[in-house]
Amino acid sequence: MKKLFGFIALALLAGCGGGGGGGGGTPLKATLIGRVIWIETGSGPNPAATVRAGTASTLADVLDGYFEFETETGVTSATITFVPNIGKPVVRTFTFAGATGTVELGDLYIGPQVVTLKGTAVDVSTNVPIAGATVTIAGRKATTTASGAFSVADVAYSSANPAVFLGLEGSVAAPSFFTRQFNPPTLATAGIVQVGTIGLTPVGSIDPPPPPFDVQGNVTPANLGAGATIVAKLGTVVLRRTMADGAGRFTLWLPAGTYTIQATKGAKSGQTTVTVSNPNVIKNINVAF
Repeated sequence: MKKLFGFIALALLAGCGGGGGGGGGTPLKATLIGRVIWIETGSGPNPAATVRAGTASTLADVLDGYFEFETETGVTSATITFVPNIGKPVVRTFTFAGATGTVELGDLYIGPQVVTLKGTAVDVSTNVPIAGATVTIAGRKATTTASGAFSVADVAYSSANPAVFLGLEGSVAAPSFFTRQFNPPTLATAGIVQVGTIGLTPVGSIDPPPPPFDVQGNVTPANLGAGATIVAKLGTVVLRRTMADGAGRFTLWLPAGTYTIQATKGAKSGQTTVTVSNPNVIKNINVAF
């Protein structure tokens, strides 16, 4: 019996002490939060897409693509798998810095095709190329070279329905410069979209750029509009989604075109139309419940 008790004690010690200081072998956790957006609709993929990072996975919401789940600390990528009712399965991987704590991944766009966006970032005051600027669009990122050139690969695309792609809002950010927003100016040619030259304004310039919106509005009455969900639709396709602030105000950036702006909050809903003829001119609208 003494030998048996000794064996049990050793087994228990081995089971409790092998964590190497890691809390009994329980891995640290990171929380990933984001949205998966299908480029052909501007909404969540339906059927639901699977999001996997490390050994953990979850399903994105079929309405807005939202996901939130825990995985191991240190993971550097998330793979999205979408199996449509018609067409081939789509598998896309997005990379990021090693995950710790809560990581906001933002909107991760997927589509039946991918393209590469190419362009150049320069200082508008000197026309000198900007090296090391971060270019972000549709969940993809790139860094400008010494010549200011950038190439953002694997951006979601649909040649059959490119409306959402043309409405994507990218950004170019660099230290000591105002962040500049941009949209894809054309459709893809041989898998390439030429963005052209994007000028960044130095911080402290006497002529800073305008805010990154060209439509601003109010949901009325304001006491009911606070926190309302705002969507901008081109036909039935959702191009933009935002939320009204505590006073019922909201802003959007939209390329030239005519859109339906819809506000919803619980059972309340209202909509109006707006035509953007010049994306550099701010339009003011009201949406009534």
